[in-house]
Amino acid sequence: MDEGKENINCYITELPDEIIAVILNYSSCNDIVSFGLTCKRFYNLTIHDQYLWKSKCIETLPPSIFKTVEKHSDGNWLNELKKYNKVNKDVISELMSMSSKFYWRMNQLSLEDVKEFFKIATNDQLSYFYTIHILQDVVQQGIKYLEQYVCERPYTLTDMHYAKGVLRFLFHTYLTIKWVKLQMAQELMPEVVLNFFVQWIDPANLYLDEIVNDALNDIVENVKDAIREARARKPPPPGWKKVTDKEVLTAMSQVLYGQRRIAITPAADLNTLNIVKVLKNKCGNAIVMAAIYQAVARKCGVKLELIAFPNHLFLEWLDDTDPHNVLLFTISLETGELQPKRRCPFSSSTQRSNYSYCPDSLLQYVYSSYLITMGAIRNWNTQNALHLLNFLGTSQNHQNPYKNFFAYLIEHQDLCATNTNLSIKYLDAVYRQIIIALSTLNKPVESANHNFVFKKHDNNVLYAVGMICYHKKYDYICIIRGWDLTGDHVHIPVDDLYFGRKQPFYRVTAADQSERYVAQENLIELTHPSRLYHLEDQISKEFSHFDGFAYVLNDEKKIEYPTEAPIIEMYRSRSLIKH
Repeated sequence: MDEGKENINCYITELPDEIIAVILNYSSCNDIVSFGLTCKRFYNLTIHDQYLWKSKCIETLPPSIFKTVEKHSDGNWLNELKKYNKVNKDVISELMSMSSKFYWRMNQLSLEDVKEFFKIATNDQLSYFYTIHILQDVVQQGIKYLEQYVCERPYTLTDMHYAKGVLRFLFHTYLTIKWVKLQMAQELMPEVVLNFFVQWIDPANLYLDEIVNDALNDIVENVKDAIREARARKPPPPGWKKVTDKEVLTAMSQVLYGQRRIAITPAADLNTLNIVKVLKNKCGNAIVMAAIYQAVARKCGVKLELIAFPNHLFLEWLDDTDPHNVLLFTISLETGELQPKRRCPFSSSTQRSNYSYCPDSLLQYVYSSYLITMGAIRNWNTQNALHLLNFLGTSQNHQNPYKNFFAYLIEHQDLCATNTNLSIKYLDAVYRQIIIALSTLNKPVESANHNFVFKKHDNNVLYAVGMICYHKKYDYICIIRGWDLTGDHVHIPVDDLYFGRKQPFYRVTAADQSERYVAQENLIELTHPSRLYHLEDQISKEFSHFDGFAYVLNDEKKIEYPTEAPIIEMYRSRSLIKH
């Protein structure tokens, strides 16, 4: 074919750049890049069309990330998209390699284990936010996939297990810096402490102080409106313009308990300790109401002291309207009613006590309230809460990942005291430097591996790893996580067992989250098992997903137990026949 005919048949070369740009706007990023590689003209067209790449950023980046990028971008949208895609590729690649590295480990993940994520996250100002968002997306998308019984990497239980572990360290390291910085600036207000705690125990979601502040400002406006309405009904004395503290407190009670009808619950969990959710759902723990009250009063110019003891919390207000008759009150967190301080068992007079607000005491009170509510529940959130003891310095655990954090931050308090804004969305170089330093402070934990034993299924073993069974004697459901041909190596009473130790024994996780060793004669399969959501944090290191009948072994678990699938399929087919 000669040159003339080639040009005649290549119609796209005849189109003006404006039309080509419109066509490219409907193409994928990969297709646009491939198109740009075809010739110099198209390369220049694609590489310099920032409007095109901005539209691709809007399509690719989540709204929260795009707004941050737009705020700080230098206008090179192609470069911003490249940076995000690189972080995404690096994070997912590193995440998917973790199971093969750490499955055999007996001890938990350490800071040293996730150092590659810290390197990725501290590459530039936006990388930390990118990394956290990508890992949070793995957890959130994983929940959706698992609901549909779909196993797709990196959204398996195992991938989520490691994503949560990395999020824990990334967030806790950042939050430690935030706590020390705000503590030095004396800005650890009760609403900040509460939001700090919620973020600490649930790094899979982003809880921004700005959103909490906006919600509180809405209440402030409601209170001002209520004061104006009250004054319209009953005007103050002539010439009296100043709004009294009592007017503010009365209006606050009207807004919170009257207009918004917020109910108080003894439960202290992720919903009832979250200020934004409490205001939305109209139900919260008394701690949240105390924090809201104190914050709104402060914004309206009224001073309230929020006092927290290990088992006691109250709001205190000093009425000094009459200098000759100063009165001390507490505010009922159930009704908003002002009560004379004498009624408080911690006070014997109406004079101001020596107690004052302490952020550390409030944080410990929130922590203990949360654990009391959660009780024996063992999941990722409660484990994060237990790490708070490490952060507060009250844990003697030699594997405490935060044991040297405070000493370092106090020694380098000039870095924390800098006027540079601390924002997880756009992390300045000075804070990235601190984070890297903190992540490498501790010596690597000496790891211990569990022994690998290849277990091909034996004819005497009735059930398979991953199956959900029922204990006939003690009436509980459990997930099988392993088995042994006999119970000879385990010191358990077997006098009441018909077959004694000479039968298969199963290592199981019971419905009450305990781990047990069970004789085969005491188990029976469930013909129509259901997914056990509350146990998945405990078994996620070994299983990829629930397929509607059993939990599916991940690749590493299959190396230990390679022949379990046919047994599970046999029981599955039986259940279908019975159904």
